[in-house]
This record gives sequence, structure tokens and C-alpha cells, in this order.
Amino acid sequence: MERGESLGTLLTDNLLSKLERAYGLTFMQAVKLRTVTGLRTSGGAMILKRYEGEGMKKRLDAIGVALDAVVCAGVEIAPYLKTKEQNMYISDRGGLWTLQPWLSGRHLSMYDPKERKAAAVSLGALHRVPTAKLVEKTSSLRVPPLWEKYRHRLERAQEATYRIGALGELWRPFAERAKQAVRELQGPRFLQALERDNRSGAFCHRDPAPHNFIWQEKSAALIDFDLAGLDVRVHDLYQLLNHALYLNGHETGLFQEMVEAYDRTYPLCEDNRRVLEALMSYPSLVIREWYDYGKTGNRKALLPRLEWAALQEEKRYKEFKGK
Repeated sequence: MERGESLGTLLTDNLLSKLERAYGLTFMQAVKLRTVTGLRTSGGAMILKRYEGEGMKKRLDAIGVALDAVVCAGVEIAPYLKTKEQNMYISDRGGLWTLQPWLSGRHLSMYDPKERKAAAVSLGALHRVPTAKLVEKTSSLRVPPLWEKYRHRLERAQEATYRIGALGELWRPFAERAKQAVRELQGPRFLQALERDNRSGAFCHRDPAPHNFIWQEKSAALIDFDLAGLDVRVHDLYQLLNHALYLNGHETGLFQEMVEAYDRTYPLCEDNRRVLEALMSYPSLVIREWYDYGKTGNRKALLPRLEWAALQEEKRYKEFKGK
């Protein structure tokens, strides 16, 4: 088999032979990509991915069952290819390896309204499938409470602001909004939305970034479900809105078009709408800049980026609050 230039030491001839036997395929070419390996096989182009540790088995099994249900419902995604023994992966030297079809197309552009709306439709279609009802061990798909993630990011950003006291006035109003949002995410609206979504079986992607969508001329297909789980579904939508704001800057109707496209696909309940309002009050772009500064210490880059982020968050807040 012809190989790419840099496959690393893990992808050995013995492993490739084991994979060929397990899946009943012939591999012709392998090319190492950033986090995965692309394979040209007798069954078409595939993506090969490695996971660390035997402890991932239950989670991969649960995700595999969920993805199969999504495919059966007619939603375009890349499921795990099953081995001849109907397993979702093979084990090799302490690692687990999955094989998925390589979907044709390109990564989504958040600059195109048509593609942004298609991404929202894709999320709604994913959430509408009652996957959790088909997964026996849903505990493998449980995720930490949403408020914990946003409280943690707020705390790290707060710590970073202590290094530059002169920017305190720029930080304080956003800090108050973030604290209020975290409090609301711990309230009954969030718990009711999460309970409703878990009961209906909504399976969430939890990382709907542009590089995890494949644009296929008229629709957007989701890939890379490594972080997927049973979450409040509006969190996926919020993350998509955040990516649009970060990459585009604010423009009139930016959020409304995506929320409406999602809502037509899978209507939001009142509790989910309240959770979305809380999330949209959380100034992610400002917190992201402080959070990144805390890791890099790059003061020169901070101020212009922080001022830009603050402007976008003010516009977001006014639009979503209807002011």
C-alpha cells in the first residue's frame, strides 16, 4: 500500500492488515491529516481515527448506536463503519480505532447566510431524532452541567484581568452579565429544558464549529462527534451563533436567521428559549479574549481584540434583548 509521507509510528503494516481483515476492505493509500488519517479503500474514501484507552469502549459503543439511529432517520452524517463482527471499532495496543466514510464536499463557510442557515437546519434534524431511547447505556453520553463550563471560563478570564487593572472598567459590565447568565443556567428553566430534551432523546453534537460541517451544495452534513452527548439542545444552537459572531462580526439579522431556520426544523420549547436568552447574555467573545490572554500573556494583541469583541457583544446583547 502507498502511504503518505508522515503517518507516524502508530499506523503500522500489522495494524493496517488487522483493519483490512476486520472491515473486509483493501487499503490502497493512507495520508496523515491533522488529527486523523485519510484512507483510500476498496469501499471508497474513509477516515481512520484513534482513541486512547480501553475506557472509551462504552462511549464509542453508545455514540455508534446513536449515529446509526441518526442515519436511519435520514440525517446526513458520517457514522462509524461496523466491522464484520458488528463492532464500532477495533482494539490495538491499548488504542481503539474507528473507521468512517469520508463525506464529499468542503467545510462550511459562516460568511454565507445560506450555509449558516443550513447548519442550523442540520442541528435541528440531528436533535429531532430520539436517539437516547435506542441507547441502552445512556450514562456514557452524559455530560457535565452546562453552567460548570461557563463558570470555569468566567473564573479564568477574571483571573487574567487582575494582571491589567487599567482595563477593569471595560471588563466589569461583561463580568456582571456573565455571572447573571451562569446563575440563570443553574435555575429551573435549564433543568426543565435538559429533562425535556433527555426524555425525548435529543443527541447533541456539542462542537458545531464550521470545520465540523461539510457543505454539500445545498445542505450541511455534521462530522466529528467526539464531544457528542445528551445536553440541552439549544446549547448546540448557541455555539453555532457564537461561531457566526466571532467569524463575521455582528450584522443585523445574523442570529434571527439561524434561530428561525432551526425552529422550522425542530421548534424550541419555551424552556429552551429561556436558556438561549441566558446563553446569549453570556459575553463569550470578551471572555474568550481574556481567557486567551491568561494563557499567552500577549498584551499587545489583547486591547484591539478586546475592543472589537466588546463591540460585537454589545450589538449582540441589544439585538437579542430587542433593545
